[in-house]
Amino acid sequence: MANSPKQGPDEKTVPELEIIVRRGAIRRFDRLKKTTTDLPVKLSWDRRLHDRRAGVAPVDGEHQREERRKAPPFTWETADFVVVDPGPLADDQSTT
Repeated sequence: MANSPKQGPDEKTVPELEIIVRRGAIRRFDRLKKTTTDLPVKLSWDRRLHDRRAGVAPVDGEHQREERRKAPPFTWETADFVVVDPGPLADDQSTT
């Protein structure tokens, strides 16, 4: 029997992308679930209950000077989901 390019049963497939669906968008989640079954993506719900951003607080010169948050992608407002690229795996990153 020839070796197959598929992974063995003990190897895990790492999704290439993650799709996060806005909380409450049930029809969108169902549709994406059906259309991505054969694709290497992870589909999940947005787990946030509230926006964690509080009011603007003054900071001294040592702290961050610019807002780090970006506007969400247009798909978040128009289609109730966002596609996230996981980037490099944690094992590949050096912390020292």
